[in-house]
Amino acid sequence: MSSPTQRVLSALLIAVFALSVAACSRDGDAPSGHTGRDEAAEGELAPLAESFDGAWSGVLPCADCDGIDVELELQREAGAAGRYRLVETYLGVVDAAGFEIAGEWRETPCRVGDADGLCVMLAESGQRWFRHPDGSLQAVDADGRALDPDGARLQRR
Repeated sequence: MSSPTQRVLSALLIAVFALSVAACSRDGDAPSGHTGRDEAAEGELAPLAESFDGAWSGVLPCADCDGIDVELELQREAGAAGRYRLVETYLGVVDAAGFEIAGEWRETPCRVGDADGLCVMLAESGQRWFRHPDGSLQAVDADGRALDPDGARLQRR
């Protein structure tokens, strides 16, 4: 059995190889009617590493407050389930208290609009976050529609 370090290095080498193959297989000219945007989204977005520690934050719109300050932390150790911590604070509300929830997360293939990608699924809260190639997260519903039509996202810290 290999060590966690060997597995991480293997995963990194596979990711570098996949990106190299994708870069070499692209033509200088895209076929007519093709923008190349889909290739970049599919070729650049790999699943989060087996050992992972990341955090995102941002302010999302709110119908009856000034916004929702969101902080999301994802952690996973090799061979273990991913754990998350989500803190939401409603802004501009008298005596606003933050809501905190923690639990398990997983990453699954998903489709948002016409884009295929990966979604981070928060088991206990039922939330889905679409991962964009730039690393940002966008809240989506079970049918793959953005919860905020203006496209508000959490940014990686």
